[in-house]
Amino acid sequence: MSADDATKKEGRFSGDGWPIKELWEKYEEIAMHFNDLLIRLRTQALAGVAALSTLVGLFAKTSASVNTSWEIAALFFAFVSCLWLAVWVIDFCYYNRLLLGAVAALEALEERSKTEMRVRHIDLSTMIEMAVARQLTGEPRSKWLIFGRWAFYVIVFLVLLAGLAITFNGYLHTASAASNQNGCDLPG
Repeated sequence: MSADDATKKEGRFSGDGWPIKELWEKYEEIAMHFNDLLIRLRTQALAGVAALSTLVGLFAKTSASVNTSWEIAALFFAFVSCLWLAVWVIDFCYYNRLLLGAVAALEALEERSKTEMRVRHIDLSTMIEMAVARQLTGEPRSKWLIFGRWAFYVIVFLVLLAGLAITFNGYLHTASAASNQNGCDLPG
């Protein structure tokens, strides 16, 4: 076996460059890794919201007073809304950018495969870095991809805000009712 055959077999660079198919497979693995990270981030964040909702329901029911139950629930919804925003920032400003950069590099490599069999340079990390820095042109072609990401976060955030509004309103009503029973007025 010649030195060139050994180089090809091990996937190393030869004088002509790397085989596009092998490089494409590596790029695809990396893109799928980022996609998996995003799916796990989103599903685990949603599961976390559901688990915390269950816990606050249990704690609110065991509270000594109705007023305290509303306070606990309102604080929970405010806290989880902030956490949800933090997850959104991590997703949109970092993890999703990693995926977009990897996909852009993959698409560029696929375009090159129409005219070339080998490539002399690798630009995956450069494209990912450009995507994270928002210097990469060409956002996803499908508006549904963009809509789907936004819809996921907006729907849950609106539910959390509705929960916050309902619990805060419940707190105000129970506090008002308690003060009316005691004959004192609430400040403000």
